[in-house]
Amino acid sequence: MTTQHAKFHALLHSADLLEKRLTERLAPLGVRPRQARILVAIDVIGPTSQTVLAREFDITKGSMSTMIDRLLALDLVVRHRSEKDKRGDVVALTPAGARMVADIRDAWQDIDTTIGSLLGAEKEQVLIKLARELKTALGGRIPGEMQQKGVD
Repeated sequence: MTTQHAKFHALLHSADLLEKRLTERLAPLGVRPRQARILVAIDVIGPTSQTVLAREFDITKGSMSTMIDRLLALDLVVRHRSEKDKRGDVVALTPAGARMVADIRDAWQDIDTTIGSLLGAEKEQVLIKLARELKTALGGRIPGEMQQKGVD
């Protein structure tokens, strides 16, 4: 009897394999893929509240707080009271965090290069276009994208 996998299985498996490669690539830097995404988002958005970050990543405030605590322990971010909202905190990159963002972007470029070398430039472009289209259709967005467009 032949087992037929769901159509999305290859996409899900590919994403898992890419995340594994990214995890290995980021390991010498001391961060994981999700931590890297948070750091890059702070770089794009600028100093911001944990509440905004939680909303941007569609996770709970508690989960974001845990993530920020880990980044604080690595001395990649600082947290201080907001001057606008004395009840809230603002999270910003430290100088080490800013340097880390450049290293993270290099790691991401390495993964892009891997995809291109495995698929070829034409198929890579098709894959990226379709992946972005699917992400948007599913309600995903790039953290900071709305602020860059002047929407908050």
